[in-house]
Amino acid sequence: MIFGMKRLLPFVLLLLCITPFLLTLESTATEPNDARVRDQYEGNLGENRVGITIIHKGIEIHGGHYFYQKYLKDIPLTGTVDGSNVTLREPNGTFHLHFVGNGSERGEHLNFENSIGMAGNWTSANGRRNYPVSLKGKFEVADNGRRYAQVTNDSDAAFENRVQTCFRAIIAGDKTTTVRLISYPLTANLPSGKSKIFKNSEQVLSTWTNIFTPGLIAKLRKDLPHDMFVHNGMAMLGDGEAWFDAKGLAALNFPPARAKSASSSESQ
Repeated sequence: MIFGMKRLLPFVLLLLCITPFLLTLESTATEPNDARVRDQYEGNLGENRVGITIIHKGIEIHGGHYFYQKYLKDIPLTGTVDGSNVTLREPNGTFHLHFVGNGSERGEHLNFENSIGMAGNWTSANGRRNYPVSLKGKFEVADNGRRYAQVTNDSDAAFENRVQTCFRAIIAGDKTTTVRLISYPLTANLPSGKSKIFKNSEQVLSTWTNIFTPGLIAKLRKDLPHDMFVHNGMAMLGDGEAWFDAKGLAALNFPPARAKSASSSESQ
């Protein structure tokens, strides 16, 4: 997959339609079968959005962490796999989960490779609180160093801080901060397959409501600006709603349901 002369041409829209775990084909194709990998999940713990990273080698869990969207702070995990059941322990409670499939496993035991997510519950250490958990598998990458080494020379923490600052500014409607954290020219990919290029902050500000539409904001509110997938030197937020390079926000992809609203930016 090559972006061509323009950054993130409409092929990205096709990427949004692909089952998230297909992203593992590229990221792990050259890794030996006994290599440690990081599986990334996102979903809900009770009413809270969460992300989980599990480091494993085959079915043996070597550690990991999870975080809440509202805090974005890693909570360490240890765990074990017993058949299709996964137990993850953290300082304040335990996840009792099982792998979830889509039928393609054809009777085989589900595992990290042939499942599409996990479900179950989380129970507090004192047993007084119990919440349902539903997780979707997002991607798998090799456990071989800095997550964003292909994107930037900065530390992972420094890069994510910029992404998170931009993310929060967009949600809050903070135009000044947002335009400062854009990597120009900004590419906006429309559901029609066409792209709109914004060369500078003045162009973004002049058509702000046509860029940051209600549909796009609604999608972003569910996203997790931490432990992001990396492809072709950029980090992906959510299912591809936003892509970040070393300098900042580089591309946006409008949700198909908002095609009519987004398309109006073409004429501006």
